[in-house]
Amino acid sequence: MAAQFLDRLPPRLSPAEVQLRDHLLKAAQAAAQVLPPGDVVSLQEWVEFRMAAELELRTDSAGLVILKQVSRGAGTGKAPELSPAAQAFLSRLPGDSFLSEEERLREAIVDAVSRGPLSLAQVKRDQRVMSAVKAFIPGAVGVEDWIERRIGGEVAVDRDSPQMTIRLAGAEPVKESKESFFARLPKDSFLPEEERLRLSIFDFLAGWSSQELATLSHAGVDAGVQEARRALLGNTAASFKDWIERRIGGELSLKTDRKGQYEIHLSATARPFVAERVAALRAGTHMPPHMPPPMHPPFGPPMGPPGMMHPMPPPPQAPPMRPPPGGDRGGPPSAGGRAPAQQHRQGKDRDVDAEAAKARFFEKLPAEELLETELELRQLILDFLDRQRAEHPGDEGPMLSDIGKDKDCRKLRGELLQGTVSLREWVDRRIGGEVATKTAANGQVIVMYRDGMAPEPAQDAAEAPEADGAEAGTAEGPGSEAKVKAFFDGLPPDGFLPEEEALREALLNFLETWTSTDPPTLAEAQNDTEVHESRAQCLPKSSGVSLKQWIDRRIGGEIATWRKDGRAKDISWGLRDAWGDVANEANQQEAALAKEAASGGRKRKADDQGKGGERHRNLGGKGGGRR
Repeated sequence: MAAQFLDRLPPRLSPAEVQLRDHLLKAAQAAAQVLPPGDVVSLQEWVEFRMAAELELRTDSAGLVILKQVSRGAGTGKAPELSPAAQAFLSRLPGDSFLSEEERLREAIVDAVSRGPLSLAQVKRDQRVMSAVKAFIPGAVGVEDWIERRIGGEVAVDRDSPQMTIRLAGAEPVKESKESFFARLPKDSFLPEEERLRLSIFDFLAGWSSQELATLSHAGVDAGVQEARRALLGNTAASFKDWIERRIGGELSLKTDRKGQYEIHLSATARPFVAERVAALRAGTHMPPHMPPPMHPPFGPPMGPPGMMHPMPPPPQAPPMRPPPGGDRGGPPSAGGRAPAQQHRQGKDRDVDAEAAKARFFEKLPAEELLETELELRQLILDFLDRQRAEHPGDEGPMLSDIGKDKDCRKLRGELLQGTVSLREWVDRRIGGEVATKTAANGQVIVMYRDGMAPEPAQDAAEAPEADGAEAGTAEGPGSEAKVKAFFDGLPPDGFLPEEEALREALLNFLETWTSTDPPTLAEAQNDTEVHESRAQCLPKSSGVSLKQWIDRRIGGEIATWRKDGRAKDISWGLRDAWGDVANEANQQEAALAKEAASGGRKRKADDQGKGGERHRNLGGKGGGRR
């Protein structure tokens, strides 16, 4: 039939064939960018792992490639229609018993998923499953089709997941123990999920621009790291820290700083790769997601099953060095055969140059007054402080990173600081007499008024405790601020507790089923059984923490909360991607109303503000101004 079809084709490609050819060429180019070189991972393995519910890419019994879109039934959790070849194969199997080959395949699959649900790709990479499939299942038949029609009473196929999950039927998801998880990992190579997490960490480090070392907490809130981490560790008891120390300890080491946070240190092995990522980011060029292995494995080439990535790195060969300021963690890759010692000297030279540039920057500024641009930046920061005090009177102050995201702040920083000094350094040196900075437990920098410098708020409605709909009973009483602080301090900085995950999922599920064009309120959400029960487990009344506080502090990057027009009694909420602008505007309105109420309409009258264009005197702390 194939020969007859090909013989009927015209000498020149038809329009449909031209379109098919173009798509295949583009797919080949995209695959070259996404997949690692050397045919380590095939396109078929990637399709099975990343989009098994959408696309079928396999070989038939003759070894020819089959590519087709999965039937729409796969998106509804129902098994798609079988191909004629699959129907013919399955119809030949006995109806009241198993063949010996089937029994071996059944035992291998049940054993593979007995520790917890796995993706279809993970199941097919199991050595016993792989051997049994090769001996019994023809290429035209999908393993998932055999599972559903032959052992569906024992093993379930969840087709709604993009990765198609295989699990024991009726079994509740059980987290795999840490010991079991690490025991099943290959000793001399990485699983694809591990490689993805490893590369996401390196990309995070390449984009890190703070002069402080990145911590495990910082990495844990990066979107790319979070997604890769969930894919690998989401169903296990192993922590992010455990995996780093036990699997990539030759490239990264974790050291506790004086605040108890785990700083991420790069080994000499990893520095060139991160530097390569940094260079690509700065140049604005595309960076393929694969990095070459740090070095050859100590015991020869990888010996894991197909689909596994490059060898694991050996233990560190040199102590980690602190990266230079500006986010360049280790400088550019070595070139021209320069020795490591010379590179190290060059890194020190860069440190000296950066410090000298900072010194020159501050020396050029007037010692006893602020420039006009500095005055504008100062006022913007003070306005942020006032809004924070009005919206969250119990908090210490806003995050410096939140201030830095403001459009006006970015403009002023570009004009004034020009990348030479950080915003925190400018605050400490130039207005440190009235504004202080500190590093919070989660690694974020908090900005606050120095003692005695904050304007006195009026004792009126603005001081009333915040209630979010059904949470009016959680009004904060004496000592509750310490209780709330203790609650949040006890949460993991680099992840969620199971109760938090359940509450987050309940809220997101509620939003998915919300059909009104208006956003829901927190009171409406708490009428939902799943949200109500999850909140009770995660935020008991004894914690003193409201649902709004938890959302703002723990998942504020995903979900926004606000009062309509800045004054509504009920608190609205929704996905930040959809409602972020509305929430920001409403929160600014609420802050302005609270500020007006608190100050009685008074405007700030700084005792150091001159008149008639007179410049502001410098309120820097010790060492401020010209040295």
